[in-house]
Amino acid sequence: MLKQNQYNCDLFSKRYIDCMLPKSHILLDIKKLVGFSFVTEEVKDLYSDTGRGSIDPTRMFKILFLMFFYNIPSEREIVEHVQVNVLYRYFCDINLDETIPDHSSFTIFRQRLGKDRFKRLFNRILAQCIEHDLVDGSHISFDATVVRADTAMPNKRTKNELLSETDKLIERAFDNNPTQKTARGNKELSLSTTDPDARWTRKPGQGAILGYNVHISTDSKDKIITNVDTTPANIPGHDKMIPLIDEQVDNHNLKINEVSADSEYSAGHVREALEKRLINAYIPLYDRGGKHRADMFGYEDFKYDKERDIVVCPNGKTMHFMKERLFPGRSARVYRSRKRDCKNCPSLTKCTTSKHSYRILEISSYYDVIKRAELRNKTQRYKEAARLRIIGTEPKFAEAKRYHGLHRFRYRGLEQVSIQTILTAICINIKRLARVVMARLKTPAFEEALAYR
Repeated sequence: MLKQNQYNCDLFSKRYIDCMLPKSHILLDIKKLVGFSFVTEEVKDLYSDTGRGSIDPTRMFKILFLMFFYNIPSEREIVEHVQVNVLYRYFCDINLDETIPDHSSFTIFRQRLGKDRFKRLFNRILAQCIEHDLVDGSHISFDATVVRADTAMPNKRTKNELLSETDKLIERAFDNNPTQKTARGNKELSLSTTDPDARWTRKPGQGAILGYNVHISTDSKDKIITNVDTTPANIPGHDKMIPLIDEQVDNHNLKINEVSADSEYSAGHVREALEKRLINAYIPLYDRGGKHRADMFGYEDFKYDKERDIVVCPNGKTMHFMKERLFPGRSARVYRSRKRDCKNCPSLTKCTTSKHSYRILEISSYYDVIKRAELRNKTQRYKEAARLRIIGTEPKFAEAKRYHGLHRFRYRGLEQVSIQTILTAICINIKRLARVVMARLKTPAFEEALAYR
């Protein structure tokens, strides 16, 4: 009797499974369009050809894909879903009579592959998007968002203490200081015992957040994510732009002509590096004039004469070089006006509130780069590039948080949260690939794909 039941189950799984599948579904489109054989190719060096057979890595990857695609909270739950869902089994190439891997196997799988290996899988999916002509690289937009770590807020710190210490951490991040210390001395700031890699940062309207920064770049042609990276939350976005650009150029030979981003990426060394790569940058400038009243002179009202090494104030007086200030990655030349020129100046109250009656101005070492950026930002193309970023990159974070669970990390540690962001980006790209290609083919499955968007 047992043998008969086993035979019936096997026969059922192989001969009649098509009758149990929907006529159209986005997973069927993905299975048809996306080749997942690359998974086994990329991880074959991690598995031995001798001894007890291992679980098919492609099957493991597909199950993880389903977990993030449908925002299923845990490996335990996705195993339960695959166990009873015929479509999921079909997508993962698992017969009805086959056993689903234990949930603990997925933890081992993630740790075995690691961040770098999952990044290679992301690049293989991106390569398929390029083959389908969804990416051309002509315009790439960048953005970053803060995602909360899987940890509770320490209850022994007040809000003001947290915000104060957050500001100090951010300052040290710009100084490229690997250690984060308080003002009390050499004692390192206690962050989180559950996730020591997470860092504090500020987020408008939400105060201090303990988490990570997720950085992405998106191609404007069909809104495919071309790169993704995760850092502690105190690492600014401009530190990641050039490495992300170089990585996708090296891996996919993309010819990038333009990039757009918000003011977080407005750093002189970034603009200079983009110019060396012959890439036009459409990035807002910092308000270099600092905080001042609307009726006071700003930075742009002063004229810098590089050849004479002077600065001319709005009243026509000369400001002379005083000293050079050194910062991490850049320097600035400091110019000061003469007291005798400022003392009886009719525009003194518009120029400075200093009781010493003189004005100090810093000229960045990237002055020429910034001036060229000012001219570029006055063009019509700057407005068009800003729109491409708004409609291309920013919605990706909303999609990742709303549909794929990236509003908060489910794992702990930089390595594992990086894997989560990579898998999320893979889901978004595969979904986009299915939508665009099926739309080109004008199949009924396109409308269903839209429903999952």
